[in-house]
Amino acid sequence: MQINGKIAVVTGAGSGIGKATALALAKEGADLVLADINDDRLEESRSAIAKLGRKALAVRTDVSKRGDVQGLFDKSVAEMGRVDILMNNAGVHISGPVEKISVADWEWIIGINLWGVIHGVSVFLPHMLERGSGHIINTASIAGLLGMADPSIPYTTTKFAVMGLSEALAVYLRMKGIGVTVICPGLVQTNIIEGARRIPVGDGFDPLREALSEALMRGERPAFVQEEIEILGPEAVADLAVQAVKENRFLVLTHADTKELVLQRAEDIDGMIEQRARERAEIQERLTALLSASSVEKQESGE
Repeated sequence: MQINGKIAVVTGAGSGIGKATALALAKEGADLVLADINDDRLEESRSAIAKLGRKALAVRTDVSKRGDVQGLFDKSVAEMGRVDILMNNAGVHISGPVEKISVADWEWIIGINLWGVIHGVSVFLPHMLERGSGHIINTASIAGLLGMADPSIPYTTTKFAVMGLSEALAVYLRMKGIGVTVICPGLVQTNIIEGARRIPVGDGFDPLREALSEALMRGERPAFVQEEIEILGPEAVADLAVQAVKENRFLVLTHADTKELVLQRAEDIDGMIEQRARERAEIQERLTALLSASSVEKQESGE
């Protein structure tokens, strides 16, 4: 698809991958409709696109509510005339032991990460089918390809669902003139942790876990994490997404080792589960050692 002159709608456009992709689309000549629940960040994105000389409309939208998504569509068509590209990008995260996660927390993350995509597809797709053209981008995750990639079971659940929805949708729409792209990022510098829900483990390590998450989102590797970690900026992901739309490609892998990991999973999933379980146990041991050392230091200093 040629992006110049197209109309794109991006959810979760106030920051991170959504904002970066909206800007990348604008640089290619698209006009944008931006959706988010953070009004200030939404306005920042709208202003940045306007400075590029492209038309931009900001619409506050809670993607977990179908009425909001319908309103987003109605305003998009009323203001822009049509929609050529839809990016279902809004997403949230939750961390903590799965046995301590409430039904309300499950409903919250499924409502945004999965129902947000379902709402976007069901509301915008008839318009694309009627016109016989369009492109849908869904943001999943490496956690949608590898069940052991993210320690959050609810997050992984939603991203596997988005991956399956996207794959089946791509088959259904391939001969109807509508492209589908799914993005499966590894670690990317975003603010997803800011709005994340953290369920305390209660073992004394919760502050360290929070510090680890925040450090990773800043692109830093804490000293007690020994493995090399590749953390990308959202702009790199946006460039890959835009190129996939141009080439009508389905899968976007942001990290070089993802394909290899997926192949390993297919060949020996039991072996990978065993390996990942051991790795997480080793991280827990390092956290224990770090906390013990910190306690000793405090005792020696009289705190």
